Amino acid sequence: MDKSLSLLILWLQLDWVSSEQVMSQSPEALNVREGDSLVLNCSYADSALYFLQWFRQDPGKGLTSLLLIQANQKEQTSGRITVSLDKSSRHSALYIATSQHSDLTTSLCAVRHICTEGACSQHSNCRRGSNHVLSWC
Repeated sequence: MDKSLSLLILWLQLDWVSSEQVMSQSPEALNVREGDSLVLNCSYADSALYFLQWFRQDPGKGLTSLLLIQANQKEQTSGRITVSLDKSSRHSALYIATSQHSDLTTSLCAVRHICTEGACSQHSNCRRGSNHVLSWC
């Protein structure tokens, strides 16, 4: 018997993050059959990436980290989950192999930026002495 899973993808732009930082996630919602693989995409605009992290949020619960990938890495894998990062196209993908009912969740990606002198002039929330700016998608 085929079981259909629905996965809601949510992106959040926190109030304190500069509106100049553009992030998007696709698709917004996804229906897959249990056992199928799925791919979620996250694009970001800022080139000063420090790391990108994917999270899940189950209804009524806090965020749980799925996988973190650093700027110098192209791919990270943990179990059925793989995250790829292409800095040149400013894109990350979350791959979940052999989807399970427990994958029915909200997924989010977050980008941490390096705050340098140049970045401080671009982002109003970036202050000298700050190390990083966190943007949510």
